[in-house]
Amino acid sequence: METDELVRRLRERRLTTLALADQIKEDRWREPALPGERSIHDLLSHILAWDEWAVAAFEISAHRELPPVLRRALADVDAFNAKAVTRHRGISRDDLLSGLQAANPRLLSSARVGGGAEWEKRRIERLLPEDVIAGGPPNRTHKAPNVRSILRMLLEHEAEHDQEIMDAFGITPNLERLCDDQEGGKGGDQAGG
Repeated sequence: METDELVRRLRERRLTTLALADQIKEDRWREPALPGERSIHDLLSHILAWDEWAVAAFEISAHRELPPVLRRALADVDAFNAKAVTRHRGISRDDLLSGLQAANPRLLSSARVGGGAEWEKRRIERLLPEDVIAGGPPNRTHKAPNVRSILRMLLEHEAEHDQEIMDAFGITPNLERLCDDQEGGKGGDQAGG
C-alpha cells in the first residue's frame, strides 16, 4: 500500500468509526454490548489511547529515546487498554467523539515528524520489532518498526473494532450524514442502535 493510500485509508477509517459511533444513542453508550462485556465508550477509549500512544512515540522518538512506558504498551496490550478505559471513564460521549475526530489529523502530522521526505520509513528504535506488531513470533534479526507499519497496525485495529460495532448494534456507517452534519455544524438526530 502506497503512503498516500495509507493516509487516505486512515482518514476514511476514522470517518467510518465516527459515523458508526454517532448512531449509538446516549442511553446505550455505556451498555456492555460488545465482545468482552465492553461498551462502545470502552472500545473508543482505547482506540483514542492508541492514537495518543502513536503520537507520543512518533514525536518523542524524533528527539530522544522512548520512555519505558511507551515501549511496554505493545508488550501488554490488554493492560494498556484497561488503563485507557479507566482514564477515559469520566469523559462524555461528545468529548470522546471530539477527541477521536481531532486525534486523526494530529496522528498523521506527528507521523511526519523527524522523517523528511521518506517519513514513513523512519524506524522507531527500541520499540517492539515489526514481527511482534504483525502478530508473529519475535526473531533475533528483527528491525524496529517503522512509522508505516505502526500506522498500518492502527488502521487494522480500528477496522476490527468498527466491525465489532456493526455486528453488535446491527448498524452500518452513514458517512454522508456525518459529513453533512460536520459541514453544516448541526448535531442531527441520533439513530437507534
